[in-house]
Amino acid sequence: MNNETIFVEYKNTYTEICPICGDKTFKINEVIHLQPHLGRTLIVSKLGKKCGYKKTEIIPLEIKKRKIIVYKATEKKDLYSKIVRTSTATIYIPELGAVIEPGVDAPIFITNIEGILSRIEDAIDRIRVLEDNKTNDEEVTRIREYIAKVKQKGGELTIIIDDPTGLSKIIAKE
Repeated sequence: MNNETIFVEYKNTYTEICPICGDKTFKINEVIHLQPHLGRTLIVSKLGKKCGYKKTEIIPLEIKKRKIIVYKATEKKDLYSKIVRTSTATIYIPELGAVIEPGVDAPIFITNIEGILSRIEDAIDRIRVLEDNKTNDEEVTRIREYIAKVKQKGGELTIIIDDPTGLSKIIAKE
């Protein structure tokens, strides 16, 4: 584990009206500090004391030049390579025909390739529940089998990250 000192540059706490319940006890904490993998970030945490609404945002303050990362996973150990994805980055996995696009409220996340594959499996499950007509059964089966094979034995998998902020990264497992 890395024993880096976290430098807090700015800290502020204040209370507003809760956007959910209208109570005047909506607490907002803002902290600027140096975050591993992301550099200077503003972390805003919000808590509605009455209704329990919670939200945390991590906003990078040091934007870089757009970056496209291409990573080829070929062995099982590659599944444990770390992925840092910012809230504006898109992840493509051509072998699966998968695209993970940022949404309006997309979070920054840190996971590994296995975690990305699990997110894809979860998304397939959610979509299948909503479908009336199961017309893509063959394609879904192909994707599930490919993911299972890669998770069990390793295999060819290309991870492409397109990040307009240039902060996303893939850290290979050694």
